[in-house]
Amino acid sequence: MTSPESIPAIVARQREFFAGGETRDLDFRVKSLEKLADEWKKREPEILEALAADLGKPDLEAYVSEYHFVLQEVRLFIKKLRRWAKPERVGSPFYFWPARSEIRREPFGVSLVIAPWNYPFQLAMAPLISSVAAGNCVVLKPSELAPATASKLAEMVESVFDSAHVTTVLGGIEVGKVVLDQRFEFIFYTGGETVGKIVAESAAEHLTPTVLELGGKCPCLLDSEIDLDVAAERIATGKWFNAGQTCLAPDFVLVPEALHDDLVSKLEANLRDWHSGSDLPDLARIVNDSHYQRLQNLAGETVIQIGTDDPETRRMAPRILPRAGFDDPAMQEEIFGPILPVIAYDDPDSTLSELQNSPSPLALYVFSKNRDFLETAAARVPSGSVCFNDLLKQATNFNLPFGGVGSSGHGRYRGKFGFEAFSYDRAVMKRYFFRDFFGIHPPYEGALEKLRKILK
Repeated sequence: MTSPESIPAIVARQREFFAGGETRDLDFRVKSLEKLADEWKKREPEILEALAADLGKPDLEAYVSEYHFVLQEVRLFIKKLRRWAKPERVGSPFYFWPARSEIRREPFGVSLVIAPWNYPFQLAMAPLISSVAAGNCVVLKPSELAPATASKLAEMVESVFDSAHVTTVLGGIEVGKVVLDQRFEFIFYTGGETVGKIVAESAAEHLTPTVLELGGKCPCLLDSEIDLDVAAERIATGKWFNAGQTCLAPDFVLVPEALHDDLVSKLEANLRDWHSGSDLPDLARIVNDSHYQRLQNLAGETVIQIGTDDPETRRMAPRILPRAGFDDPAMQEEIFGPILPVIAYDDPDSTLSELQNSPSPLALYVFSKNRDFLETAAARVPSGSVCFNDLLKQATNFNLPFGGVGSSGHGRYRGKFGFEAFSYDRAVMKRYFFRDFFGIHPPYEGALEKLRKILK
């Protein structure tokens, strides 16, 4: 655990390290990322063990979403960073000639990364990699709700980086409050809306720029023109990955009345086929007792449950809530668990109006063979991202930006977009010691008439 009293000195040491200029060197950044990639590969078994200890993640889910995903991103940065960091030459107005203008991507300075518990490695390392690649120093605050992962992150960071360059602070609310009291040049937060507002207020004290990744109730809208078998399998796969503890997971499904019963039947069939045992070995655990109880309360009585709950291990069986309504308890907050309300609708237009008037989610999912239906839904319902006829795929493509809008957050990262998020665009112009043919200086008499002839 990190002593709260030590945090101001940690930040001051990083600010001094950044001022020394070493992080601005591209060779230094690339070598740091290469060292991180090597350490990451060596620690694969430890990473999977920590995820199993904290969340009971099946090895396959942990490997794909946390270990391999992070490794691919750091490899991408190593390969592309020099190209992304190259100054961008732009034109100059003719009345400034001769001149050279360019845009340089500059690091902010000392950045704070606050990570959540649901993907505790991926959502800590991805912004950390982006920040290091952009030339910043980093203070990483992992979630105290995933203690094994937090401890492993601290070990890895210490083995790869100088502590004045990147360091990890461990602890709960008290440590978090002291960290947010410090002045940073950039803050990256992933988590819930309530804490996101606290982070935003703290950042405002110092006019610190932020990226906030907040989630929300992501809707999944089905049209009547679909392949229902494919849609049901993809919805079940995406929803119950990590036991539904994914900010991008569909929080509820909207389906035409005529297809409601068939969809529920197919979802149930998939889940019974995948989770036939009583101990649910291929489903992650709920993170802690309070979240487990909260989800139990949301489920209600009219529910289709697949498997048996185990309160001791916090394994919660998948649940489908058929014929749910917008007024149901499960529709009043982000579920973030293995519960899926299915709402039947009659009129697509009124359904889109309902979504349009709801808080903007991190993702919108739309299933249809009708291109007009897809595009109309995307145009009318604001969201951080859209995926047609599948789930989650838009967030795993490093060529696409990832982020929210409105109540689901702001800012973008992943791949090049992460590098850009942790950099600022600096305008640079160079002129030369030649006579200024279009110089403007007193006396101004008669100058305006000449200027009008030039600037038509």
